Parts: sequence; C-alpha cells; structure tokens
Amino acid sequence: MEISYFLGANSRDGFSSLYSGFAAGEGDRLHIIKGGPGTGKSGFMRKIGAAAEKRGLDVEYVLCSGDPDSLDGVYIPALKQGWVDGTAPHAAEPRCFGADDDYVNLGGFCRLPLSSSDAGEIRRLNRAYKALYDRAYAWLKATAAVRQGYLPQIDDSAILEAAKNRVSGILRRHSRKKDSPGRVSRRYFSAISCRGELLLSGEIKKLCKLIYQLDDGMGLAGPALDAAVREGLSRGLELILCPSPLCPEETEMLLIPEASLALIRGCQAVEGARHVRLDALVPGQRQKELRGDLRAGRRLEKECMAAALEQLTKAKALHDRLEAVYRPYMDFEALTEFTDREICRIFSAPTGEVISKHEE
Repeated sequence: MEISYFLGANSRDGFSSLYSGFAAGEGDRLHIIKGGPGTGKSGFMRKIGAAAEKRGLDVEYVLCSGDPDSLDGVYIPALKQGWVDGTAPHAAEPRCFGADDDYVNLGGFCRLPLSSSDAGEIRRLNRAYKALYDRAYAWLKATAAVRQGYLPQIDDSAILEAAKNRVSGILRRHSRKKDSPGRVSRRYFSAISCRGELLLSGEIKKLCKLIYQLDDGMGLAGPALDAAVREGLSRGLELILCPSPLCPEETEMLLIPEASLALIRGCQAVEGARHVRLDALVPGQRQKELRGDLRAGRRLEKECMAAALEQLTKAKALHDRLEAVYRPYMDFEALTEFTDREICRIFSAPTGEVISKHEE
C-alpha cells in the first residue's frame, strides 16, 4: 500500500516538526539528503518510491507542508530505510553516522559558484521568502488566539464526562482489548499550506473504513479525543495520533488502523463519516446565548486564516523563483545517472537478486 502524510506543520508557533520519529525504529536506516532549492531532492525520493511500488512494496510518502506537491521524505518498511530532505526548516543530522544514518549530497550536482548577479538574487529572494513566512506565522498566531477566544469553555463535569464516554464508547465497541501495551505514533494528516487548509481524507480512508466526525462547535471534541487516546492505550492498541497543525498540542484526529477506525474533530469534514453530536450535550439555552459570539469569532478566524494563506501562497511563488535561479547550474544528466545507480543498489540483495514483495 502507498500512504502519504505530513511530518511538519505551519503552526501558530512557527514550524512544528515530527521528523525526529522518522525512520527511527529498531533496525531503521535514514539517508539524509542535502542540497539547495531546485537540486532534485523531491524528484530523487519520488523515483525511489516509484521503484519500490513497481516491485510491489509498501511505501510511505512524507509530503511537504509548505508545498504538498513536493516530497520531504520517503520510507520503505520492507527495507527499513528512509530518505529525508535534511535542509531547513526540518534540518537533520545523523544520530550515529555510518551506523544508522548517512548523507546523500545532491548539491554536488550543482555547478558552483553562482554568478555574482545570481548570488545577489538568491540572497534577496531568501530574505523576502523568510519575511513572508514570518508574516504567515504571525497571522496563524492570531488565528489560534481568535479560535481559543471564542470557543466556549465548558466546565460542567457531567457534560464533559458524557462527551468523553460517548467517544470512548465508540472505541470500545469497535476494538478488542489486548494484553500488550498500547503504542502511539504521530503523524499530520492535514496541513496549512500554499494550497489552503488541506485534509488528506483519501489517505485516512486507506487506513480506516469507519470514520466518526465529532462536533466541535462547543469545544467538547478535544477533551473527548484525549479520553479516547487514554482508552486506546489501556486496551493495548496501536494509535496514530494526529495533532492539529495550527495548535500541535491539541489532538485533531485519532486513527486506529487495526480496528479500521478514525475519530476526527468536526472542523475537518470527511465524506461518508458518521456524525457524533457532541454539541447536543450542551443545553439549548446555553447554545443560544453563545450563538452571536461564535458567529463573530468564526468570521474573524476565517479572515485571519485567509491572510496567513495569502502569505504562504506568495512564499511558494518566491520559492519557485529560487529554484529557477539554481536550475541552469544543475547537471541533471549526472543526477539521473546517479539516481538510477542508487535505485539498482537499493533494490538489489547481496546475492544480486532484485528485491520484490515476494522476498519480504
């Protein structure tokens, strides 16, 4: 199976990273790719992934949160090998060079030095690019502040317990308790990017056929999801916890592939999902009192988010211009030859046989 997700997020506090957990399992080997914009890092990883798929192997693709059309990583579980873009904002260095990790230098295919005029243009574009991201993060901070300001704080213990029990009950109905300890991995399946607010609903459906969407108009989904995480761990399940890109300390989704079950906050709509009416737990009179503030808050939140997305869109355009400056300096023919050699090496067993699904 091929699955895509994010390990980074544009959040209210800047770039939020989950990359420390990538290809970090027992026996994993991580290849850290270095090279500037336009040096072929994403294309290199995409070709490795395509070669693995051609051989019938499962592949995990890590999408770039700033530009989801680009790759920041690829992992092949059967080989226990991962490749990652090791440049900012998710700069990576080996944990134990030569033993668990190594470098892939694609910058070596760039014919340096740059001309003085191109070097000046690169510096100017880099400064402008950083400034746009700084403004985007400022708007995201404002977006989060607005959201936290208008969402009601329900402190009625009976309502909170009812919300928690309703969601934890779903998990209990659709999973079997195991004797082994539960485990949590973390992935983003949504992003705030140059293409807007994205939800990888198709990827979620590959993992989970039964999807429950939780009301979050009254702020009850967060505590309910946290309770579901605790319930899942107590039942020995393997959980994929998906933080909110805007506020990574908050849980946005909980995926349990072994139960084919997903629990998702209502702010992220998924076609075909079952609706869990948590808002109905709050008395109608209380909801009526809050209606005006909620409407105004959502409108202001939408405006702040739109301003952030505008900056990210402009930043993507500048990044494209950066790549265009570097492109004439690249020896793409040599890079292609190197990539082909690497693919042959990766998918050849020590005996010289080609690795495929049948040899796993």
